[in-house]
Amino acid sequence: MSRRAIIFWAIPALLLMLQVPVFLQMPLTPDAVLYDLQARCLMQGGVLYRDIVEPNLPGVVWIHAIVRKLFGESDQVLRVFDLVIVLSITGMLCRIVADKTDSRKLQHASMAVLASLLLMFCLGTSEWCHCQRDTWMLLPCLLAVATRKACCVQFGNATSPRSFVLDDNHQRTFLLLALLEGSLWAIAFWIKPFVAFPAVAVMLASRSQFASTQSWLKHAGYVIAAGAGVGLLGILWMVNAGCWTYFVEMMTSWNGDYYQAGRSRWNLERLQAHASRFWPWVMFHLPAIVISIRNRRSLLCACYLGWLLQAVLLQQLFDYVHVPGVILAIAICIRSVKEQLHASHTATASQLSSDAVARFPFSPVSCMASVIVIMSVISSGLSIQSRLTDLRPCVSACVYGSLSSDVRDAISQSPFPCWAELEPLIDHLREMSIPDRELLAYNGNLIHLYPRLKYNPPTRFVYLDVLARCFPRRRQEMLQEVERCNVRYVVANLREDGWEDDVPPNMLLPAALEASRTELFFPYNQRPVFRSGSYVLFEVDSPPGSLTSEYFPLSQFHSKIIATGATHRIE
Repeated sequence: MSRRAIIFWAIPALLLMLQVPVFLQMPLTPDAVLYDLQARCLMQGGVLYRDIVEPNLPGVVWIHAIVRKLFGESDQVLRVFDLVIVLSITGMLCRIVADKTDSRKLQHASMAVLASLLLMFCLGTSEWCHCQRDTWMLLPCLLAVATRKACCVQFGNATSPRSFVLDDNHQRTFLLLALLEGSLWAIAFWIKPFVAFPAVAVMLASRSQFASTQSWLKHAGYVIAAGAGVGLLGILWMVNAGCWTYFVEMMTSWNGDYYQAGRSRWNLERLQAHASRFWPWVMFHLPAIVISIRNRRSLLCACYLGWLLQAVLLQQLFDYVHVPGVILAIAICIRSVKEQLHASHTATASQLSSDAVARFPFSPVSCMASVIVIMSVISSGLSIQSRLTDLRPCVSACVYGSLSSDVRDAISQSPFPCWAELEPLIDHLREMSIPDRELLAYNGNLIHLYPRLKYNPPTRFVYLDVLARCFPRRRQEMLQEVERCNVRYVVANLREDGWEDDVPPNMLLPAALEASRTELFFPYNQRPVFRSGSYVLFEVDSPPGSLTSEYFPLSQFHSKIIATGATHRIE
């Protein structure tokens, strides 16, 4: 490798050194913990969908089970696996962007810039974007795109427009490539079915790269057959594992409400909040969409447009859903800028003097992409600089395995959970020695209690507050399940439920809530016995009453603070 290439690749290497220790020590997202619980349930002989309610396909649970079985149960193990996926995606996109016709200098420069941008983006997002299905399924998706591209390159001109005839060796290779592609799309589908949109877009965009419609249709038939075969294997596994009936019930009787609950929250306010968290990376979509529409025959551009379409039209407005779209947009923009530079470099002097456009190598779209690149680098540089103070304790934690709650809160980009407040509650619960399956974590972000205390969830409704909002017609069933399972203790988070004011240290509940406790929803209508910060432990001493389907339901009680003088002191 030349000295210049070493300089280019020193930049992403330095970014890894600065970001990976902090990345590895960030807490897992509650979704990752939920899939860990399902994987543990599966490995202990439980039945998916029956023992834990889950509205998604089981592919991600299979991945968690394999990773946990092979490498252990620590948070860092799953984060290392996620990092490997991100690096693999980065490597694949670098190979796609770096054209063999480019000079070695331009190849290394474009790949190093792309790798640096992707690492800054992926490792700089919040923990809600890490260890998520959408990014994981992008890897088999890109492998499928690369497999189709290889097939188009090898057989695009090998057939006659009138007939599709290959010798035995070529026919075997053609078949194997098609079967491999179909299997890869099916693997991604088991992780999340929305990958069908980019799959169809890639298949349609590749039509012009086959020598005839006949060869394209034959290849598509093989791909679909392979995908159906992998799908059938998954169904047979589910039937054998005893979860197929519960899965069908979930898909047909439950998920309509789940979809409606998610789409109802697509509004301008949340879209603006999402854009602000992804700023300025979200701006890559503007040039990427224009570039992709102009290059509809590009398989990468078709994949991007299909991905963007399903993320906007079918999925919820969660940050992690849109991470792969930004990754693809960055790659498309860098490739466009690189092609502009290559065209300018290879143009003759006469062309440069006669062509007004060629005098300035960048098109307006490429100029926009270049400006966004600069903005993103500046923004990420400031973010990385702010984290340097936490680098040393995170490096130490990677070696010795211990990180203080204060540092964990400092490197977390999500306010929930607050580890400095949660750790005293965890210590108190350990002292209580509550039997397994008698403690319920009410809020979704409290799901961390189960692995920390080595407990199993007492009911199949693990995300109780989230499920009550997503499935309002099932709230009565959830209450009955809580009663049936004899839950003795419940932990809830005042701030996550909308209480923004501080609570006096000598009180277990805010005065306004204590005065109305018998009228509140579960678990705030139960007896509080311990509090650490905003986390309250309740002992279940009465029927659960009702569940709320509102977001931030405690906010309505702020007006009662002055009106009531009720207090509830720690005994």
